[in-house]
Amino acid sequence: MAVLGPRQLRHWKQVVQLLEERGFPKRDTLMGGRYTPAVKAFFDREYRVKGDEQISTPHVPARLGASHGRSPAALGAREKRRPPD
Repeated sequence: MAVLGPRQLRHWKQVVQLLEERGFPKRDTLMGGRYTPAVKAFFDREYRVKGDEQISTPHVPARLGASHGRSPAALGAREKRRPPD
């Protein structure tokens, strides 16, 4: 089962913690990986495959720059300061 698209490792490292907060299986420290049937079951529940109850809404893109203290207002102000093309 493929979880990531091509060249998505950097993105994965940013979102895996968010997924784990929603019930995504954590890495097994002894084996060094995640139990594949548990990963599949998580996504089956996530997207209501086989009639399972959905445990959360489908993924909404996160504001990954939010942890750097950038508010939407500050980002908009920066756009206004940019000289016209």
